[in-house]
Amino acid sequence: MKKLLTLLITLLLATTVIFANTSEKVLGIVMPNATHGFLGESIKHARAAAEEYAKANGFQYKFLTSAEASEQNNQLDTLINEKVDCIVLWPHNGNELRSGAMKVTEAGIPLIVYDRLIDNFTPTAEVMGDNFTIGEETGNYFNKYFAEDLKNRKVNIIEFKGDNSTVPQQRSDGFTKTADKNIVIFQQFSTDWQRAKAQEQMETLLNSLKKEDVESIKGVFTHDDEVALGVLDAIMNYNGNAKLNIKLVTGVSGRKENIETFDIVKNELGIDQVTYLFSPAMVREAVKMGADTIGGKSYSGLYLIPTETIDNNNYKDYMKSEHWKTRYQSGI
Repeated sequence: MKKLLTLLITLLLATTVIFANTSEKVLGIVMPNATHGFLGESIKHARAAAEEYAKANGFQYKFLTSAEASEQNNQLDTLINEKVDCIVLWPHNGNELRSGAMKVTEAGIPLIVYDRLIDNFTPTAEVMGDNFTIGEETGNYFNKYFAEDLKNRKVNIIEFKGDNSTVPQQRSDGFTKTADKNIVIFQQFSTDWQRAKAQEQMETLLNSLKKEDVESIKGVFTHDDEVALGVLDAIMNYNGNAKLNIKLVTGVSGRKENIETFDIVKNELGIDQVTYLFSPAMVREAVKMGADTIGGKSYSGLYLIPTETIDNNNYKDYMKSEHWKTRYQSGI
C-alpha cells in the first residue's frame, strides 16, 4: 500500500507541475483533450513547447486537458486559486468559457486565447490561424477550378463543417464572400471533426439522393483534412447506380496522411485535392506568447498565423519546407 501511494503521488506531480522550486513563475496551459488527430498532435506540440521554454527560461508549467467546457471552467478556477502567472487557453467553445475567462482577467492574470475566439470578451491577446482567409482562398480555388462550368451553369458542392465554434463559422463566411454565386452549397453537415462521422454522412447522402442529384455534385468543401479523408472513404466505397462527378475535395491542416494520398486519389478516382495550412504545430506560437509574457513581454490584440495553399501541384515542395520539418521531424 505504501509503495502504491508513493507511486500515485509521483505520477500526480509529474502530470501537473514541472520543476519543484515554488519560487519560480508558473504558466498554465488549458486545452481540450484529444478527440481527433489534430488535437492529439496539438497537445504533443504544446507539451513539447512548454517543456522547451520552461527549461530555457526557468519557470514551471501546468498542463491541463478536459472533455468538456464545464471541466475547463473548473480548471481555470484552480489555476486562479493557485495564482499562476499566465494562462494559455484553447477553449472548447468560446461562449461557454466566457465567464471562466473573465474570472482570469479579473484576477489580474494575463490570458492568451488560442484558436477559438470568445465573443464579447477581450483577453490579453488572441492567436489563431487565419480562418476567414482560409475560407476566402477556398472560394477562390473553387472559382478557378470550375471556371468553365461556372460560365454556363451552377456547380453543386457539399460542405462538411467541424463544429459550432467560431472556427468553422469564419471559414464558411470567408468562402461565402469569394465563391461565385453559381457555386451552390447543396447540403451542409457538422462532423465534430470526425473522419468516421464524415464518411457516414457522405455515404448516407450518396445513397439517399436521387440519381440526378448525386451526379450534379462536383466538389466537396471540408473544414479539416481528417474530414476530407472520411469523404474520400465514402466516395471510394460507393457502389450505387449514379455516376459520380466529384472532381475536387478540399481540406484544412496540411496533414502528411492526406498529402500522401494526393497522387493516389487522383489516379484512382480522378479527384484533385487542396488543403490549407493550419498545423497542430501552430499551438507552439501561443505557448511562446505565454512564456514571453511571464518573461515580461507585452502582447495585445489578435495575432493571425498565415495559411498556405497546398495542392497536387506543389505538395512536394511543401514537404521540403521548414514548417514540415518542425511538424514531423521534431520528435513529436
